[in-house]
Amino acid sequence: MARLSQVSPDLSDDYMTLQLLAAGLARIQLTQQGALWSTPSPVSDAVGLPAAWNAGVTRLWWRALERGQSELIGHLDVFHWCRLPLGEWPLPLQITASDADLLLVEGGRPSAFADQAARLVLAKDPEAELVENRCYELLITSAERNASREEEVQQNYVYLRGFLITNPLASDLQLHELMRRFRAKDSNGQPWVKQWFLQAYQPRPSAGAVRMKVCGGCGNPLTRNRLPCGTPGCDGQPAMRTLETMSEYYVQRRAVRRFFHDPGLSEQRILDAVMPVLGNRLHAWWGMDVVDAAIDFDGTGRMGAGEWWAADVKDHASAALLGRSFRWDPRADARRRFLVLAQHRFERPGYVADLLREMEGRVRGVEVVSEEAFIESVCARAREHG
Repeated sequence: MARLSQVSPDLSDDYMTLQLLAAGLARIQLTQQGALWSTPSPVSDAVGLPAAWNAGVTRLWWRALERGQSELIGHLDVFHWCRLPLGEWPLPLQITASDADLLLVEGGRPSAFADQAARLVLAKDPEAELVENRCYELLITSAERNASREEEVQQNYVYLRGFLITNPLASDLQLHELMRRFRAKDSNGQPWVKQWFLQAYQPRPSAGAVRMKVCGGCGNPLTRNRLPCGTPGCDGQPAMRTLETMSEYYVQRRAVRRFFHDPGLSEQRILDAVMPVLGNRLHAWWGMDVVDAAIDFDGTGRMGAGEWWAADVKDHASAALLGRSFRWDPRADARRRFLVLAQHRFERPGYVADLLREMEGRVRGVEVVSEEAFIESVCARAREHG
């Protein structure tokens, strides 16, 4: 490791290597069709592969050479490793114990861990330009163009953000309802909200009502008609859902499901649990997602005046990568600041310890709690306030 650090300070950082590989997988998935890694890959050299992938493989070459390995690792080898748990890679990685069972490729597609790792690549490059980014931009635009004052922008944002969480499937009737509610159009006469919707959802033809098998827990459609549904922490049972349509229904795009719907489930659980106690003192996705929940116990209406609590809710596969990337937005100047972990992450052995180790000395004044503990604390404090 010391010799690697002489070549480049971060070559010994295996998490950076994994992030680069994940960014490469994301780009390959965007430019190819089907499940690329469910069968042996035809790739034999670096020609045509994304720069991020090549950089990740090159870092593995250095690591192999430092271990005295006589033969260079091939791209086919690394594609195969991506289907193995990180703790079983032939080239041992310096990762936390709680990440040892994670995979980069699962079911022929980049895993949730790979998607999250790709987002954290610091370099601005094409591999980071996922559907998520455009969906978020159009969500903000739709909220702003359909408002005349700041309060309305926030209300629009909350409504549209909530729509993604409650509707992994949607119908053309729902799209028309959105267009009636959010009427602002661009210079070509196209409703902004329709552009956002079509960026977030893929159309499927239908004739009248559509019956689909979905997960009764998260609402996501079941692929191959069997469990598990693939949503982290979900143990719902199969259920049938009927969608009333005119000629189309819509399914959330993969990136939207991974970065808005699935993690949003824990956010929504928290909001639903504390809303009856707090009423208008709860501000969902305050500041258009500066934090996921802001609570104004004294009803001052202004962050920093009176007693405010704020929570950033996270559902990340890797505690180490979350700890490295987490920053508290200084605009959320609350008295108590919480990093709230989805319950299934908090209960994973070693997850919290690994997270706190990565945050130590870098993030101050933020309490790490489970969603259940946060709900209990908020409700108790609200009762004290009356």
